[in-house]
Amino acid sequence: MFRYVKLEYPEIAGQGLVYMDVWPIGYPIIAVYNPNMMAQFIQENSLPKYWAMPQVEFKYFTGGEDLVNLDGPEWKKARSMFNPGFSAKNLLSLVPDMMEEVLVFRERLRKAAASAEVIKLTNYTTDLTVDIVGRAVLGTRLQTQVGPNRLMQLIKSQLKLIYFELDLPKQLNPLLPLKNWVYNRMIKKELAPYILNAAQNYEKIVGPKTIVTLALKEYVNEVQNHNARGNIPSEFVERVVKHIKIFMFAGHDTTATVLAYIYYMLSKHPTEAAKLRAEHDEVLGPDPTAAAGLIRADPNLLNKLPFTMAVLKETLRLFPPVGGSIRQSPPGHFLTHPETGVRYPTHGFMLHSSASTVLRDADYWPDPDDFVPDRFMTRDESDPWHPVKNAWRPFEMGPRNCIGQELVFTEVRLILALTVREFDVEEAYPADAPSWMGLKGYQVANTEAISTAHPKSGLPVKVKARK
Repeated sequence: MFRYVKLEYPEIAGQGLVYMDVWPIGYPIIAVYNPNMMAQFIQENSLPKYWAMPQVEFKYFTGGEDLVNLDGPEWKKARSMFNPGFSAKNLLSLVPDMMEEVLVFRERLRKAAASAEVIKLTNYTTDLTVDIVGRAVLGTRLQTQVGPNRLMQLIKSQLKLIYFELDLPKQLNPLLPLKNWVYNRMIKKELAPYILNAAQNYEKIVGPKTIVTLALKEYVNEVQNHNARGNIPSEFVERVVKHIKIFMFAGHDTTATVLAYIYYMLSKHPTEAAKLRAEHDEVLGPDPTAAAGLIRADPNLLNKLPFTMAVLKETLRLFPPVGGSIRQSPPGHFLTHPETGVRYPTHGFMLHSSASTVLRDADYWPDPDDFVPDRFMTRDESDPWHPVKNAWRPFEMGPRNCIGQELVFTEVRLILALTVREFDVEEAYPADAPSWMGLKGYQVANTEAISTAHPKSGLPVKVKARK
């Protein structure tokens, strides 16, 4: 929407931002289109999240008491608690566990190829990323790829109660608080055993530690009496549950979408697919079936796949699952255009960093609608293809950038390393299906369930086994 506002009103948007009042559909908003102006309220001065996020949108899901919505000292404390688990080093140590789930995914693709049936690719990638998040965050096998999982069914059901725009049936439903209370109670019952086990048995855990285990380290170190850990305050468990819910929601959905789009883009661009496979042959050897053993023995091999990372970054540029961040401006706050010096007042508006617009803006990206992974292989900053500073922001930037981006980098490289040399996908949309921006698999919103963008119709494809 914001991209097309910019295309429709180029002279206004050329000032770097657009003021809009979309009442009663939403709140007064400033869409910011200049990446250096975004930096003023996202990076240089990280403003708090817009008030409606914790108080309205996520009010019942987490009470706004999660890593996405918290602000100030509470946010800093939570971020520092979870940073160790999301570090690149720790995530690489979890690769062998993640690999078990990827091998289940690979087998599902083999069966789909053998049957020649049309599958919805996002169903497969979503099941996989749920299982990977389960291993990384909780250290358990949710086995969503095998059958329905109660925890994720509860979380997805509660997500359907969230509204991000005008939705009178939900907003006026007198049973909404009760339904959320029931879901919160059931989800806490599912998650509490993992939290209590991690806190009570921290020293006994051998080998790689999950994100929750490392997050609880601070608490565990404070409780020196081992017996006292059996009486962990319910409020503490409640707080950790809220963080886990956000991780499970954001951690699986966005990654599943990006992964599906990578397969889709590779099917549309055989030259780039060949380069990707050549990199895997060079780093992991010519036998695709041997890759799992090599990566299990040395997960650092994933860091030697720069073109694979470039493919991921280019796909995220074209299809960011989230359009940008929204922030609350204090009284007297202004944004300054870096070239003209004009100052724009922002108080009273939702500030939106329109990342999805910048990521396809010809002012910052040559041939912005083309799939060109090599732009992320360019190291010469004077090269016009080199990404412009502050312009690549699918995870946003600054101190509040997405804590899970290293998890995305790790799991996507692992999944591609174990699958792209064995399979191709072929889109299976109806012949008369509409195209938009050159693709039948364009991004759509599913406000019934979630706020992020998804491929149209779940991206129907046929999986083909490669010889």
